Amino acid sequence: MNIEEQWKNMEGQQDDELSAMLKMPVISNLSSKDPLKKIKSNLLLHSLRGVLIGGSYIFILVSFPLWQIILCLGIVLLFTVWAIIKALQLYKQLSGSNASVNVLQQMEYHYNIINKWMRLQELVGLFIYPVSAAGGFMLGGAMGSGKPIDVIMQKPAMIIAMLVAVAVLVPCCFYLAKWMNRKAFGRYAGLLKQNIEALKKEI
Repeated sequence: MNIEEQWKNMEGQQDDELSAMLKMPVISNLSSKDPLKKIKSNLLLHSLRGVLIGGSYIFILVSFPLWQIILCLGIVLLFTVWAIIKALQLYKQLSGSNASVNVLQQMEYHYNIINKWMRLQELVGLFIYPVSAAGGFMLGGAMGSGKPIDVIMQKPAMIIAMLVAVAVLVPCCFYLAKWMNRKAFGRYAGLLKQNIEALKKEI
């Protein structure tokens, strides 16, 4: 038997194994409520929202070419671009399949990379929210007073007010982003985990 014939036989065995698993009652039940499809759909919406938000940052940077605003919102814009790229990379990973692993292993892989992506987004956000809050505060102060940022930030009261705003807004932004992540992805990842556990009991 040559290598080509051996390979065909191996493919046939894998197809038989996969077909047998797909015939299990638990797999049939999972297909009716596929959380992976919802996660992928939300990733595309997440990316589109990121493009729109990034566009608004570019508009602000062009409208208010102040070095403090360029620095702060430039960093936030880079984070937004990074977040879009990571979301599309995750979408690609979830769309791919690996013939060398079985259905259960594939589901566990998807579950792990989804949770890893969510944790990474939340962690990086903790470093971005202070920059975003400070930039927004300075922009609002400049627009409200009509004075340059250098002038208004010379007042100790303004510096204290900015620090208070950052201290308040950062945890608010963090928990809001975490809640949105859980709503858009976490609950479906939870369903995927339930499907994994149900499949393990059947095997």
